[in-house]
Amino acid sequence: MGTVRRLRWFVLALIPTVYAESLPPAVVHQPYHHQLPVAGTLGCAGFQPLFQLAGGELPAGVRLEADGRLRGEPQRIESGALSVKVSTPCSERTSDWTWTVRGAPLLFVEPAEVVLDSTASHATVLVSCSWPGLAYSITTGNGSPLPPWLRAKPRRGRTPREGSALTGDRLELTADTSLAPPDAAVKLLVHAWGGKEPATLTIRFGPHSGQNP
Repeated sequence: MGTVRRLRWFVLALIPTVYAESLPPAVVHQPYHHQLPVAGTLGCAGFQPLFQLAGGELPAGVRLEADGRLRGEPQRIESGALSVKVSTPCSERTSDWTWTVRGAPLLFVEPAEVVLDSTASHATVLVSCSWPGLAYSITTGNGSPLPPWLRAKPRRGRTPREGSALTGDRLELTADTSLAPPDAAVKLLVHAWGGKEPATLTIRFGPHSGQNP
């Protein structure tokens, strides 16, 4: 009886399962690459799963390769759905997927300029985007690290999800103005994958406490 149970578990482990979820969004006229995952083992020993389009359609300009890779360059803004069959000599499964091709995301920061001084060393900036739930990163304008007197900490590091009541992600700025050079200015760039241009945030430092204006 124990032997039959082990054999039954072994057979079940060979059944590949494709995760049923939305594909990552694509940007029109930009290269798109995505590997469809398979849960568990890859199927029969010595055989790789075969991926095939079973229904629906792919974005114009994108193809599904036999190993489950999606490649190409979307040609227009659109959305749709497709079914993918993944099979081995032992079994096969079919899963439904949805996909979206969007225009390049547009990033915004508000306000676009912040002035800090000895009496106001902290400020909050909202980062928003034409895409919901998009991760972003922050660099300086010249690519160098942030100066030691400035800290920029995103609350979540991505724009609010679709349907959220939030208008943007909070970017907290904190400065030790006693260390900042007088009248210093720092330019920060907010980047996101697929974005046309980064959003620019300028931080200026006013006179230190006790200095003559």
